[in-house]
Amino acid sequence: MVDVEGVVLGAKARKVADRLLAQIVRVDSMIIAVKAGARADGFVLGLETGGARRAGDSERLYIIF
Repeated sequence: MVDVEGVVLGAKARKVADRLLAQIVRVDSMIIAVKAGARADGFVLGLETGGARRAGDSERLYIIF
């Protein structure tokens, strides 16, 4: 399983990222995969909008998810 190591996240954001990644890993249908991917995309977009990310962290999260 890929993890979000190397991406600077606060404790709460890391917990959410880990949960989203776990949901993506265990999907059992295409519809659930699309929903989980959309949630992860929205999470990263929210982090980008909030700023305070190192250059490349958002892109790395998109790749991981």
